[in-house]
Parts: sequence; structure tokens; C-alpha cells
Amino acid sequence: MLTIQKFAKLAGTTRRTLIFYDQKGLFQPKHVAENGYRYYDYDQLYELTFILELRRLGLSIAAIQQLNNDGQTASLDADLKTVLAKIDDQIDNLSLLKTTLQTRFDQVTPTGTVTKNQPFVTNVPATQFCRSRQSVACTEVEVAEIYADFYAQLGKLKLVNQQDSGFLTQLPQSEANDYPTASFCILKAVDARTDTGDLPLLQKPAGKYVSIDTTNDMKNICISLQILAEYIQKKQLKINDQLWQMNLDEQFTSKGASDLVRLQYQLQTV
Repeated sequence: MLTIQKFAKLAGTTRRTLIFYDQKGLFQPKHVAENGYRYYDYDQLYELTFILELRRLGLSIAAIQQLNNDGQTASLDADLKTVLAKIDDQIDNLSLLKTTLQTRFDQVTPTGTVTKNQPFVTNVPATQFCRSRQSVACTEVEVAEIYADFYAQLGKLKLVNQQDSGFLTQLPQSEANDYPTASFCILKAVDARTDTGDLPLLQKPAGKYVSIDTTNDMKNICISLQILAEYIQKKQLKINDQLWQMNLDEQFTSKGASDLVRLQYQLQTV
């Protein structure tokens, strides 16, 4: 017969585990001496190995005890199917987490400092976005509701993948006075692998965009829109009617946007 220490080593487990199983009535030693020492038989190795593997698969002690009492393979199969379903869910969740992190680290990190209220023209690549429903009242309550509904459908993990996000607002001629009540939708960049469900997609066209960076509050955005309008007039630029308001940080602080935002209009080609 083997001492508890030698039997634990043979089975690839610990003395503490064997004592715990004994106390729970799951697996008991062949003999317990008057001094309380536990001794095991070599033949017990096979039963213990099976128990250890069932535990590794996720079965509870109570479930294994029930299996030992019933001795029914069908009952074991039913329990293991439940375990398999849980494993599949875990694999799906881990796969989603892995994809999110891979997407995050695939993004190009912007360099340089942000200069506010200085218009500039820049080349922008084509980007595919998933979009929310269109706003109606343009209130803080509606922004919050649209934001919550949008990311509930798209998946909140998309918030940390560092793909572009922002708003698309119908605001012809960079008219600052119309901004507070202009209709908008929330945007989040997605790739071809993304399951967007019933959410619609739209394409931000590649091309030249007149842009300005500013602080995300009503006063500063309206000031920047006015500066942008004057710049457009001075340079005799022609712009499309859609204002792209892009977040410059992944942490949102107000109305589903970051502290700093970039306002952009695509230039019309002659």
C-alpha cells in the first residue's frame, strides 16, 4: 500500500486534494490507520485518474458523486454535453476578445499634437462605417439613447478596438447656427469581418477634406464651424453637405464623443 504522499505523486495530484476528496466522500483511502494516516492501493489509481479528469472537464463534486451512485453512462454524457456547451461559449468569447485586441493593435496610432481652431486640408482614405438610426430631437437624452442602442447592437467591445468613431451630421455650408438642432447619426468604423446585424453601413469616401480640431462642447464646436466657414469662403472651396465629426480619443466624456474632435467636410472635385 502507498502513503498519501506517494499516491498523490503517482496520480499527479496533491496530498491536499486527496484529503479534500476524502472529506467530501468522493474518493476515500483503502485504509486509515489508528494514527489517522491514509493508505491507498495501486488499483485505486484508475478510479482517481477518472475523477481528476472529470473535475478538469468542469464537473462538480456533487455531479461526480451522483454518477458514482448511478453508474449510468447516459447521465455522464448529459453532464459532459453541458460542459461542452460551456466550453463552446468560452471559446466564442475568447475569440471575440482576441479579434478586438488584434483590431486595436492593427490601428495606426496618430502622432503629433492637436492644434485647435486651425483649418487645414488633408487626404482621407475611404472608410466603412456602421451607423446608428438618425436623430430627431437632438437632445442629450436622445444622444444617450441612440448611443446605448447602437453599441448594444454592435457590441460594446467595439468601443476599445481603436477604430474610428464619431458622428455624421447634415449641416450644409458649415452653418454654426444650425448645428444645435442638426440631424445626426453615430458612426463606428468596421471591417468586412464585422457582424453588424441589422445596423446599416455607409462609406466615407476617400479624398481631400477640409478639417478643424476643437473641444467637444457646443460653444467651441460652433466657433470652429464659423472659423471653418470663413476659411472655406476665403479659399473659395466647395464642400459637400455632410459634416464628419470624428473623435480624436477612444475615451468618451460627453454626448458619446471624446474631449477633442475633428470636424471635416469633403471637398467637391471640379
